[in-house]
Formats: sequence, C-alpha cells, structure tokens
Amino acid sequence: MKVFLVGPMGTGKSTTGRNLSEKLDFDFYDTDKLIEKVEGRKIKDIFEQDGEEYFRQKESEALSATQTLKNVVIATGGGIVEKEENRLFLENEDKVIFLDSTPERQYERTKDSRKRPLINNGDRLEILKKLYQKRFNFYEAVSKIKISMDNLNTEEILKKIINFLNK
Repeated sequence: MKVFLVGPMGTGKSTTGRNLSEKLDFDFYDTDKLIEKVEGRKIKDIFEQDGEEYFRQKESEALSATQTLKNVVIATGGGIVEKEENRLFLENEDKVIFLDSTPERQYERTKDSRKRPLINNGDRLEILKKLYQKRFNFYEAVSKIKISMDNLNTEEILKKIINFLNK
C-alpha cells in the first residue's frame, strides 16, 4: 500500500507522514527531501538558482520515482498539484489524503521558516491565501478523503487516516 499526503505548505504533511509511517511500520518519503538528496542542495537554493519551473520538473520526477514503492507514506510538496501530470498520477492512486488547513494556521506554522521560497518575499499570509485558492480544487480532485487539520491533535488525525485506510 502507498499513502500520499497532499495539501498546502504548513498543514503538517511531513509530521503526519512520519507519525503515520511509524504507526503502520511503513517507510516514509518526503518529495522535497528526495529532491534535495538528488540535487545535493536545499529547495530554496534550487528556486534561487534554477527557478520554480525547474523545481516543479524535479518534483514530477520525484513523484514518478515512487511508482514502484510499496508500504510507504509519501508527503508531497504543497505545489505538486499544479502540474497536470502530477494530478493524473495522484488521481490514479487509491490512498491520497488531502490534509486541509486554513491559511491562518499555515501562516502560524510557517511564519518563522526561511526554507519556503514561495512565501519569503511579501506578505506571507496573503501569499498563503492566494496559493490556497489557486490549489484547493486540485487537492480535492486528486484526493479520496479530506481531513481538516485545524483543531485536531496528532492522535485524532492518525485515527481518521487509519479508519480511511482500513475501509
């Protein structure tokens, strides 16, 4: 089984993915970390040196590389749904979970991070709101279930996901 976590930056995909993979005794992958490993540099450096389009291509390659994996939880980058090829890939997967969160919560979780190139220049909350509006329908389209992360603790989130996986 492969479990994909999609949703905006700052919703907790990586944290939830690690917790879920421990609970299921699965391997955990984060597409951003896969890209950093292959590229030998940080995401923000990739954006600065080669631009967003180059990064999106690397993101597609990282997603494609998960095709043969089994018993894994994969946290994806917030913008992975922007490319049609990635949406088609995810739509064909059975276990895609949309971890949803308000832009305000995303802001609270990302406001001190300098590792997120899309929100480093300008009003972070406004940028998060625009990205959320731009990508929301894509997240819904590729996922089989949506879980609102706002006001839930780790155990409640994991319980909802495991209930979904057991159906």
